[in-house]
Amino acid sequence: MLSRRLCALLLIVAPGLLAAQGAPTQSELDAISARGRALAAYQRAAWTASSQLLAQNPDPWKAQRYVAYHADSGWVVAFGRLSAARDTFYVSHIGIPAAINGARIDSLFEFESFAEPGPDTDYLVRAARAMDHAVISLGATSRPYSAAAIPTENGDWFVYLTPAADVGNVWPLGDDVRYRISADGDRILETRRMHNGLIDEATSTRGDGARLAVGRHRTALHDTPEDSDVFHVLARHPQVPQIVVSRHFQFVIGVDGSIRLAQERETAVGAAR
Repeated sequence: MLSRRLCALLLIVAPGLLAAQGAPTQSELDAISARGRALAAYQRAAWTASSQLLAQNPDPWKAQRYVAYHADSGWVVAFGRLSAARDTFYVSHIGIPAAINGARIDSLFEFESFAEPGPDTDYLVRAARAMDHAVISLGATSRPYSAAAIPTENGDWFVYLTPAADVGNVWPLGDDVRYRISADGDRILETRRMHNGLIDEATSTRGDGARLAVGRHRTALHDTPEDSDVFHVLARHPQVPQIVVSRHFQFVIGVDGSIRLAQERETAVGAAR
C-alpha cells in the first residue's frame, strides 16, 4: 500500500509525466527549424533585393511586387506584376546574390532587367496567387505585413504573413499566420495562427541599459515553437538565443535556428509559472 506522502508526491509529479508524453521529438523540432530558416532566408533576400532595386528607380508599374525562390545561386528574387486575369506573372527584374571571390553572398544583389517583361505562367504566378489568397483571408490590418510563399515537399505552398517593423531597431513578434495553400495557389487548405498578440521587441538593450543576452516569450496557442519563432531569432540584430515558453514546455532557439527542449514547465520543484 502506498504511503500518504508518496501518493502526494505522485500527484505533484504526474502532470509533468503526462506532459512529457506529448513532448515534440527532436525530428519535429528540426522540421520547425528548417521551415523557420527558409522563411528567414526568403525574407532577408526579399528585403535586401527590394531596397537595392528601389535605389535604381525602377518603373513602379513594371515592378509592383516580388516572389523569392531558392536556386543554385541562392535565394533569387523576381520582381514584376500579376496580370489582371491572375494567370501570368510578368517579370521585369531578377535579383541574384552577387558573386564575391567565387562565393555568392546574400547582402548584395546583381540585377537583370528586361525592357519587355517576360511572362511566367508556372512557379511565380502560382506563388503570387497563393500570397494574394492569404492576404485576402487575413483581411485589413492596422500595420503592414510581409508575405512569403515557400513550396512544401508535396507541392503545396506555405504562405507566411508576418507583421513588418514600423519602428527602427524593433522586431515585432506575434499576430502572424501560416497558410497551407494548394499547388495552383487557388485554395486555402489550412490556416495556422502562430501567435496571439504582438510583442515589439527591442534588439539591443534592456530597460536598465544592459545588453540583452537572451530573449524570452510565451506562446499560448500551441505547445511547440513556431516557424516564425526561428525566423525572429535569425532576423533580429544582434542575434541572441530565444526561450519559448509553452503550456507544458520550455524550448531554446539558438542563433543558428536550432531548437532544443529545455525543460518541462510542470515539475515537482521550481515549477515555472
